[in-house]
Amino acid sequence: MGAAMGAACRRHLERIGQPPVTRIVSSPFTRCLQTAAAAALELGVLAIAVEPGLGEGMLEDWYRSWAVPGADSTWGGPSHARVGMPLPAGTLLHEAAHVPAHQLLYRAPEAAAALLARGESNVSVDVTYEPLTPPPDYQWASFEDEDALAARMHSTMNALACKFRGESVLAVSHGGPCAHAHERLLQVTRHSGPVAGYTALYVFVREHEHAPWEAPVVADTSHLSLG
Repeated sequence: MGAAMGAACRRHLERIGQPPVTRIVSSPFTRCLQTAAAAALELGVLAIAVEPGLGEGMLEDWYRSWAVPGADSTWGGPSHARVGMPLPAGTLLHEAAHVPAHQLLYRAPEAAAALLARGESNVSVDVTYEPLTPPPDYQWASFEDEDALAARMHSTMNALACKFRGESVLAVSHGGPCAHAHERLLQVTRHSGPVAGYTALYVFVREHEHAPWEAPVVADTSHLSLG
């Protein structure tokens, strides 16, 4: 799916007259790094960078999906421990839930090792890249909320655009964060756009730093049905 997304990104940029992707920046989560690596090979970009600002939303929904007893990756938690349900006294959570989130996320060396361990040996990780956002310090009972997530994505996308002015940058993130980026950058009503499915592609452009953002492509997944 990552290669298909990379090819679709190239087609969209050509169609709207934007320069080709020369830089790829990824969330520090494994699935995004793998997607970024596959897209990089398709686009001929030989290195990816790791940006914590593109990471998954560290909401209570996310923590409940893996930290409570019986968690099964269901967003918001399993049926007996959904968001908002008090946990019985003495409930043992996953030990990582009590660790500041930045200690759990891949930095460049760990990301490189993770990709190698999964057979992704043709794309390197840029160890010289300096993250544009501070490392997250969320943990159990100190969750990120929707507004903070939206602000983080807005800040990260603007920072990427300023740092790599004139380049087309492929930023690989997650469904919720991508939707929040769309809503904040274009100042549209929350949940007004299509749902961001797996490898959904957005294209954000602006004429200059102070110009409004436009999104000629929003949550496109048509590349998944090609071929």
